[in-house]
Amino acid sequence: MRTSLVAPTAAVLVLSLISAAPAFAAQAADTAPPQLHSITFAQSSITVSGLQTRFVGVRVRLTDETGVQPREYSPGEELASPLLTVNASPNSNVLLRLAEGTEQDGIWTGSIPVTSAWRGKIEPIQIFAYDQKLQALTVDPRTVVDTPSLRVRSSHRPAIDMTFSPEPAPAGKPVTQRIRAWDTTTGKPWANLPLRLGIDTDCVESSTGVAARTRADGTYQRTLSAERWQWAQCVWVPGINQPTMPYPPTMIASDSGGVRTQRYSVSATPAAKSVPAGTNVNVNGSATPLHKGKFMHLQRLYADKTWRKVSTGTVRASGRFTIVASPPGKATYSYRVYAPGDTYAVGGISKVFTIRGT
Repeated sequence: MRTSLVAPTAAVLVLSLISAAPAFAAQAADTAPPQLHSITFAQSSITVSGLQTRFVGVRVRLTDETGVQPREYSPGEELASPLLTVNASPNSNVLLRLAEGTEQDGIWTGSIPVTSAWRGKIEPIQIFAYDQKLQALTVDPRTVVDTPSLRVRSSHRPAIDMTFSPEPAPAGKPVTQRIRAWDTTTGKPWANLPLRLGIDTDCVESSTGVAARTRADGTYQRTLSAERWQWAQCVWVPGINQPTMPYPPTMIASDSGGVRTQRYSVSATPAAKSVPAGTNVNVNGSATPLHKGKFMHLQRLYADKTWRKVSTGTVRASGRFTIVASPPGKATYSYRVYAPGDTYAVGGISKVFTIRGT
């Protein structure tokens, strides 16, 4: 029997070629985050008024070895990818989605929602993007590439203000939520203005809310039960949401807050009741509930029977404060200390005291 030498000879040839060929290095691992190459806006200027929402297209080129990873917006994380941020509020974030190319080298596009809440020069201030290995790009694009700007001309923006009564709220009793709306260009009440009202998680995780409209006088009100007013409350004027990003909702105006259950209690006593005119006198006092750093206003009663701020001081960690009074002339002056209301408590006023200038 004849034995063929073809196969063994071929095998030897292959092995010799392999041993003679240079060894190829293993492919390097992707250790870099996505890279930004360009940003463009579809236009350079826009005019918007009232309840309009107008969209301006944006295009962003990103590259990455393993690929940019698209991620939806999460209220708990706020780490959508890729995400463009502009220097305006509300609605400063724009979600981008792949429109051309690949996740390794592609054009990502989005729609910038422009409302009457914006005015002036709008420009990108941050790009955020994950890749498939969760390496993050976070960069101010102005430091990397030539960036565009958008000039916004706006007018007739609605404004809203939300209050509650009575405050401090009595335990176990309902309160009235009142909303006032007006046109910031004319100052007139805004009738029939569409509103969305939220409570608790609605204010941070919902894009809908309860629909409502202002009355002819630009106001809206409803009663909140004792169970409901214990949670955070919010109201906004809705615009049109981004096609790729229903949350957070586009807002043209908004207000939020909670029903307060306390009032500031203020005591104040001057270090002297009579001093030469123009002399500084320390007014010492305390304010509860304690809010370190809170500004306290010393007010003086003027001849027209109005109280006007003449000096300020801040609350120390002990709850005490010191404000300086200076009776300007040879007369007896009435003073009081006012603690402005804030998110902690309703405003409070001390008893009136006098300092005589001699």
